[in-house]
Amino acid sequence: MPSDLPNWLQLPVLMVVGLAIGVFVNWAIYSWAMFLKRPISPWMIPAAEASPRLWTDRIPIFGWLGRRRDSELFGAHFWVRPMLIELACLLGVPFFYLWLVDGGLTSQATWVGNWDSICGIWFYAYGVLLVLMCIGTFIDFDEKTIPDEVTVTGTIVALLFAGFVPAFRLPVLGGAGVLPVAEPIHYASPNSFGSLHLGTPAMLVAMLIFLIWIWALMPKLPVWYVGLGKSVRFMWAHAVRPKRKTSCPLRTVNRKTPAVTLLLAGLLVVGLAAIAAAWQLLPEVNLISLYSAFLGMAFGGGLVWAIRIIGTIALQKEAMGFGDVTLHAMIGAFLGWQAALLVFVMAPFAALLVVLIQFIVTRQSEIAFGPYLSAGALILLVTWKQMWPIVSEAVFRLGPVLLMILAGALVLLALMLVTLSFIKGLLYEDELADQ
Repeated sequence: MPSDLPNWLQLPVLMVVGLAIGVFVNWAIYSWAMFLKRPISPWMIPAAEASPRLWTDRIPIFGWLGRRRDSELFGAHFWVRPMLIELACLLGVPFFYLWLVDGGLTSQATWVGNWDSICGIWFYAYGVLLVLMCIGTFIDFDEKTIPDEVTVTGTIVALLFAGFVPAFRLPVLGGAGVLPVAEPIHYASPNSFGSLHLGTPAMLVAMLIFLIWIWALMPKLPVWYVGLGKSVRFMWAHAVRPKRKTSCPLRTVNRKTPAVTLLLAGLLVVGLAAIAAAWQLLPEVNLISLYSAFLGMAFGGGLVWAIRIIGTIALQKEAMGFGDVTLHAMIGAFLGWQAALLVFVMAPFAALLVVLIQFIVTRQSEIAFGPYLSAGALILLVTWKQMWPIVSEAVFRLGPVLLMILAGALVLLALMLVTLSFIKGLLYEDELADQ
């Protein structure tokens, strides 16, 4: 824990850690990209056309000034963004820790237990979330995709924290007495729950969520226009690629199951076994945390997935990338379903200014939504202490009624998009008739 270091050493160590994280973030942005795997990071194998790599290039922040010599290859100002990222991490890591210690999430007076220990847990857990969201944000800006290296890694880390370190969850004020006591948020907050919710049915729900998550990650190509049954068979064939039933002289290469399918199948087996073991071995407080993470994962991913399906059908084009689905599932696993809902509501407001500027300058209205989900998560963390007391009573006290309202809102959204698409089609037909 940072608190275990002498006071005079904490800040220098945190700054060094921040520099290392900044270097890693820059490496991951270009190494994990799907389309733009440019060898910009000095820790990547240089391009053949690039100038010889110098040892000074690997000095964080200042090394990017020397990399300007490759501007003709990578663009005039390619070095500015990675330099600023490393500078932001240098300053941001110690600031984040000091903000937590100073009561950024909740005040020290409301916490029962070791304050330095819980601040260290929050620092590591939410530090991982912020780093992964940073990587995903800049990849999404570059190519409008969010790689599985970000979202799958983050979701697994969130589930591990939930199972083994339940105190990592966002703190909420609860309990009784003159001074309210801060306790970790759970799936029923701010309402109470019963232990019966954590029996075998809850375990089966967690397994089902994990199974659907793995299936969603499988490489598959849905073709819904051929019907549900055939589309499912096509997706299965695309993900597994079974051996051909017929031979043909033109087919000289045998089909093989993709490596990613095998990896996900192994992860499924390990994950289901781990869930079964957790429900047998972990104490109740850990199960509450783990079940909350699974429900947050399902709600976050399911909400964006539902809107993606509705928008795609209504607008006849992809409304959101699937990376947005897995990103919000990761956010929900870390922060809980309540926070996932708030993040989704805040994301459009975070994007509004950028969309307006982009439309004025380029006349393009399409944006990468992932960065604004990440921005919403960051805003939620920063304002959590002030926000939760308000929304807990005004919104989340409704309990299951809130989920019914959300379902109705999704139905209304579908009707609205279909109506707008129909009106747009009529106007387009009138324009063609006038011509």
